[in-house]
Amino acid sequence: MTLLRLQNLRAGYGGGDIVHGVDLEVAPGEMVALVGPNGAGKSTLLKSIAGVAKVTGGTLMLDDKDLVPLSPAARAQAGAVFMPQDRNVFRTLSVSENLSVSAWGCKDIAQRREEVTALLPTMRPYMHKRAGGLSGGQRQMVALAMALMARPRVLLVDEPTAGLSPLLVGEMLDVLRQLAAAATLGILIVEQNARAALERADRALVLVDGRVVRAGSAAVLAQEPDFGALFFGEAA
Repeated sequence: MTLLRLQNLRAGYGGGDIVHGVDLEVAPGEMVALVGPNGAGKSTLLKSIAGVAKVTGGTLMLDDKDLVPLSPAARAQAGAVFMPQDRNVFRTLSVSENLSVSAWGCKDIAQRREEVTALLPTMRPYMHKRAGGLSGGQRQMVALAMALMARPRVLLVDEPTAGLSPLLVGEMLDVLRQLAAAATLGILIVEQNARAALERADRALVLVDGRVVRAGSAAVLAQEPDFGALFFGEAA
């Protein structure tokens, strides 16, 4: 079963396409990583699915629903929920309040908040603290919880570990891996720590100049001898 399907997708911001003819699928329980050099179009691809960037051609389907005509809010309600890299929490609100305002269309907010904190139990000690007073890692966990409040079918995660320590990088990616494995949602992640992401993802796509240049098993791609040299400037 495929949750999210892109075929020949093209997208940009009005000044020309940045994403050029991308094919991509995400299945339930699957974590798919988008990796590649800076400026490759990875975040634009996520934003085109979420409705922030404009789709100029191709097919974008979630289950059997065409997302292209839908607004960003309607796409989120359909199950394509975007977790942006920054400005992703309301700093003046408590953690609990952040979760409540993110519960789109939820009939029992308290119950859903309890369900989400059960998935992310490390949040419980700071539920009543102001989000702006938390550490960077804690704020990212709050942002993830906010996205989960909307009951996503597919979670679109943009650079969730930016600015985090190596230890917290691993913890955040492990949480995402566990969420994909335990739930019925799929995860599509853009991640600057490419090797850490590939260690946890099921599949990966390498984007260069808005085009997929390699795709397949994340474990296999990570072992290719020229992978680092070609895309991250590392020694081969």
